Amino acid sequence: MKRKIIVLLAAVCALSLAGGCGTKQKENGKQQEDNKQEEDGKQGEDGSLVSKSEIDYKVEDCVELGQYMGLDIVLGTYKVTDDEVKDEIRKMLISHPVYEETDKTTVEEGDFANIDYEGLKDGVAFNGGTAQGVNLEIGSNSFIEGFEEGLIGKKVGEKVALDLTFPENYQNEELAGQAVVFNVTINKIVNQVVLTYDDMTDEYVKENFTAEGYNNIKELKKGVKEDLNDNKELQKENDIKRELFVKLQENCKVELPEGLLDAKLSEYIEQFNVSLEYSGMEMKDYLASTNSTQEEFDEQVKQTVEDSLKNQLIMEAISKAEKIEADQEGYAAYKENVVTNYGYESEEALIEQYGEAYVRDAYISDKTLELLLDSVKVTYDAKMDAAEDEQSQEK
Repeated sequence: MKRKIIVLLAAVCALSLAGGCGTKQKENGKQQEDNKQEEDGKQGEDGSLVSKSEIDYKVEDCVELGQYMGLDIVLGTYKVTDDEVKDEIRKMLISHPVYEETDKTTVEEGDFANIDYEGLKDGVAFNGGTAQGVNLEIGSNSFIEGFEEGLIGKKVGEKVALDLTFPENYQNEELAGQAVVFNVTINKIVNQVVLTYDDMTDEYVKENFTAEGYNNIKELKKGVKEDLNDNKELQKENDIKRELFVKLQENCKVELPEGLLDAKLSEYIEQFNVSLEYSGMEMKDYLASTNSTQEEFDEQVKQTVEDSLKNQLIMEAISKAEKIEADQEGYAAYKENVVTNYGYESEEALIEQYGEAYVRDAYISDKTLELLLDSVKVTYDAKMDAAEDEQSQEK
């Protein structure tokens, strides 16, 4: 079974690596001094002061372990069906429509106009502003304001000069708020047609999916099935981890250290708000996009953080019980994988951001989870598939 690095993040904490899930008893004077400096605060990337809460605890006082090795887990079969392959290919067909020529000569709202265009700023073509043979749906608002509207009423074969201005908040700062001219040639008006599964041909597949490695229908079907199998394997691994932690919480008694939940909730919300600000969203926008209320969001966050903390405390208790430690060779490889897969400049940058103790704890937790996953007894039951299908239909 494949193992994912930093399982502590994905399967245990479900939080960012920064901050950890609490702080154990200090091991020596040097670590106490380091932690004191962290408590005093440090400069964040945005210039604000970032503080780190310290909650002292002994894991043996927080967790009473029950059975954790050899747990029984029942899952579905994760078999890829022909219908699933067909459904996935149908989605791909929607993303790659064909366009049929028409005898229409005047562009109207809702038409698909095949155009060539060149964008000029101060008389010079700018990067990304030129293309040929683009099928543009008039009224889709795919282009900046005034572009599509400027083509309505124009004739096939006509050349149109559009004097436009990019929005002030345009993602390309060099073009934001700038006046430009688009020289557009209307080649033809076409109809958009989405092929059905039975109508696709080898020629169509080769024309639209060569970049994905598919040159005919047979290769497409085989490749899609392999991708779905890979996805289901990943889903299976995640489901096993999820069910493992459900069983662990059922079998083990956990009492969170006083103040830890509140501290981590505050930290989570702070990080969440930073992410919202970075994405340009406000909380009301996020709630609307998820169709939830503030009360529902707060409850979900509290449950997520609480479960994450309980999972980590259980893992820490198991690590101690099994005497799992950070071996030098494995720990070095772990840090190297984190640096490579998570885009850190160096191992030193990783340690500087999170601290050696926390990264080492993450590695130990990863080893502990691997031990547990190797011991689980998984049964695959087709009846579970039927139950899941029924639940999906009810939703």
